[in-house]
Amino acid sequence: AVQKLFELVPVTMAKKIERANVQQAFVFDTVCRLMARLTAPTMLCVGSYEDTASMGLRKMGYQVEEIDPMINYSLQEFSTKPTTKKASYDIIFSTSVIEHDPDDESFMKCIESLLSPGGYAVITCDYKDGWKRGDPKPGVDARLYTKHDLEKRIPGYIPSCRLVDIPNWDCPHPDFKYLGKYQYAFATFVIQKVR
Repeated sequence: AVQKLFELVPVTMAKKIERANVQQAFVFDTVCRLMARLTAPTMLCVGSYEDTASMGLRKMGYQVEEIDPMINYSLQEFSTKPTTKKASYDIIFSTSVIEHDPDDESFMKCIESLLSPGGYAVITCDYKDGWKRGDPKPGVDARLYTKHDLEKRIPGYIPSCRLVDIPNWDCPHPDFKYLGKYQYAFATFVIQKVR
């Protein structure tokens, strides 16, 4: 998937942190797999500014609606627009955005409200199990996610959604280092709206 993204959007991929490209590749690959189950899916990319998964999908000819506060709207702003149709997106994806939002509860509730019945959300986040408020984190992050967040807290905000499979968020040795001092990993969170 990383190789395919380099073929599709080489300039933007080259600007990214090489070790972090796994997130974009996961999102791209997962969205492609989910699209195979659907006929002409409606898709929304949350945090689309230089999102190579969205750029790659668009290069392949797929329609992706894109929102990003750098370009147009935050998810919460978009969700409240009178022109935004609730329960209308078959696939919503967001690569390493949720950890920047101080209100991840409203972030997840907006995603739940925008997903169509049976729709999927593909989310990645900065992750370090055991992280607590006050622990070191990149300045751009509101938090780092933990296993408890992904197993208990976040699902509690979205009662109509379920994980698509049995996750494994065990990561005793985070392998990503940001700015030479922040050690963490990336986690994925894939859900389906079941009611």
